[in-house]
Amino acid sequence: MNLDRSIYNSVIGSIGRREIGIIVGPRQVGKTTLLKEIAGYCKNNRIAFKYYNLEMPADAGFFARTPANILADLTRNKNVVLIDEFHYLPNATKLFKAIYDGYPDVKVFASGSSAIEMHKHLKESLAGRRHLFRMFPLSFWEWLPCRTTSLKKPESFDSEFSAQTHEKLKTFLDEFVIFGGMPGLVHEKSRDFQKRLLLDLVATYMQKDIKALLREEDILSFNRMLALLASQEGNLLSENNVSNSLNYSLRQVRNDLAILDQTFLLNILKPFHANRGRELKQTNKTYFFDSGIRNAILQDFRIPGNRPDKGALMEAFVLQEIQKHMRVTQELFYWRTREKNEVDFILVQDRTPVPVEVKSQISAGEIPGGIKQFFANYKESRLAVVLNDSIRALVKYEGRKILFAPHYYAALIPELF
Repeated sequence: MNLDRSIYNSVIGSIGRREIGIIVGPRQVGKTTLLKEIAGYCKNNRIAFKYYNLEMPADAGFFARTPANILADLTRNKNVVLIDEFHYLPNATKLFKAIYDGYPDVKVFASGSSAIEMHKHLKESLAGRRHLFRMFPLSFWEWLPCRTTSLKKPESFDSEFSAQTHEKLKTFLDEFVIFGGMPGLVHEKSRDFQKRLLLDLVATYMQKDIKALLREEDILSFNRMLALLASQEGNLLSENNVSNSLNYSLRQVRNDLAILDQTFLLNILKPFHANRGRELKQTNKTYFFDSGIRNAILQDFRIPGNRPDKGALMEAFVLQEIQKHMRVTQELFYWRTREKNEVDFILVQDRTPVPVEVKSQISAGEIPGGIKQFFANYKESRLAVVLNDSIRALVKYEGRKILFAPHYYAALIPELF
């Protein structure tokens, strides 16, 4: 079955806009498939198009000619130009800018896996000329139809499932949290093959994205750092502690973190503050972009209930689901004070924060202390969410609302605004 990706409608809806469409994300999350779906849409709607994959020698050769010849052929009798792995393209910005400025009827979509490589090639500003689409692995509700077609995403936090349906969703969620949302796994029923594919993906990232950016002698240390970050996912990240633990220079730690961030493999979460000095301002938290990749690095595929890091697994799931559904005007942080009051995530839109706490077992009506303290510090915050294993309720606290819901409601949080 074809995967129903939420990003598809956003990208197709932008065909009539002049901006250069830049589609970014890690390898194997579906960027090539998305470009081919755009090609299928163009074919079905009789829109002239051409698709190029710069990892293919013939297509790479097409772009090895003079800029004038490339531009003439790209724009001749075409309305849409699709370029996969465009970071291999020399002077990409000049070409995109020339098409945008001189050929208003030609729409370009280009995909890439490395922000480092893209920044290297996009040397001139495309401000006002590009639209960035961030592509993630499958969300839980995009992945679920590959396992069952009888369960649908809730429309809102008011939607309620029966006890039987809830137990089914929890079982599916356990599988999703262990193996993640990489599209290449969804049609593979064998757990052993899923594990093998994930381990192969980690090796592919190292060979194609990371190795080219590191010296040979740094690769072993980089692998050790990956394992350390995976084991400490969701914790406050002390770069000095990482440096000391691995006997690794602080400069190299920061360089490797930047590589992981800019190849879209790591999410670096900054602290929330509003010019108040009592909150931690420098220490970040890190999460991998996909739980299956993180488990492959750890080589631990046990179900959440059998693992000491279940809390970290569920936290990462919530972060990833929020990110996959966030609007362009929203930002995500964590919150922690020097007195160790903390909330897992703070989603902000229009300077209004919504605290989100992730729990496993919690009693009905039990309000986490971090939520109470956040409300005390930020009077503009009127709503909070507590995601947990099973409890679903609406609780009033000092004139504010606190929504309790199972973890699989996480995708709805960006819609609360």
